[in-house]
Amino acid sequence: MLMTDSAARNLFHPFEGFWLATKPSGAIAYAKVINEKLFIPYSFGEEKLAGHYYDCQVIEKTLFCRFEQFDSAASGVLFLDLVSNETLKGGRWLNSEIPEIARQDISVLSESLPGMQAVVWLRMNKETPPWAEKYFAEDWPNKPAI
Repeated sequence: MLMTDSAARNLFHPFEGFWLATKPSGAIAYAKVINEKLFIPYSFGEEKLAGHYYDCQVIEKTLFCRFEQFDSAASGVLFLDLVSNETLKGGRWLNSEIPEIARQDISVLSESLPGMQAVVWLRMNKETPPWAEKYFAEDWPNKPAI
């Protein structure tokens, strides 16, 4: 079933915005809904795009997505629970660290899955950084379905 843009915005709204991943990496991420999908480019500094989270889905108050780091070809999966409007907590795994079922269906991710790297994201009140603006204008969201 195709979701309307309004329904997608309502579902993804708590996750939109600027985030600081305080644990473990110190990365910064900017989440935005485009064409009924949530895209989250990220950087390890203010100047350069490092990767993105994509294939995002929300089940209850938990965000599940895949990630790809461009410079190292690292990829994996992430889940984030909405703890408050300002904090997301969850975990991430590289694809090589998770069973095939979790690679196929990321909604099965949970803290009980071995090898989880704990993740905490805090909301920041900042403008969209230039690397994120470029991503949204020129890169992934405008390409055919991922």
